[in-house]
Amino acid sequence: MMNSSHAMKTCVLILLVALLCAERAQGLRCYQCLGVTPETSSGTSCQPAICQFPDGVCITQEFEAILDSYKEKRMNKFCLPRCPEYQSKLGNILSIATAISSKISCCKEDLCN
Repeated sequence: MMNSSHAMKTCVLILLVALLCAERAQGLRCYQCLGVTPETSSGTSCQPAICQFPDGVCITQEFEAILDSYKEKRMNKFCLPRCPEYQSKLGNILSIATAISSKISCCKEDLCN
């Protein structure tokens, strides 16, 4: 016969496992926002959202444009079905008096972007 303390511990453990499984069943959560500055991306500009893709990844896409002495930084955060393959090829792009650089990073943890 099981004592009540052992039965209670077993019930708590089963409840914890069920809660963890239910949380993960919702899907990956990623921040979502477009065209925000790096300073505002961690504030209220980027909101958490559940990724619509079953095995999706969270994406952070950073852009920097320089025209003469003016520098502008922006970023997008969202979810995709997989990490873009072109991320390492994008690098820096030079045009008339303008330099544009872009960087993409991917991750698979909740709210990692």
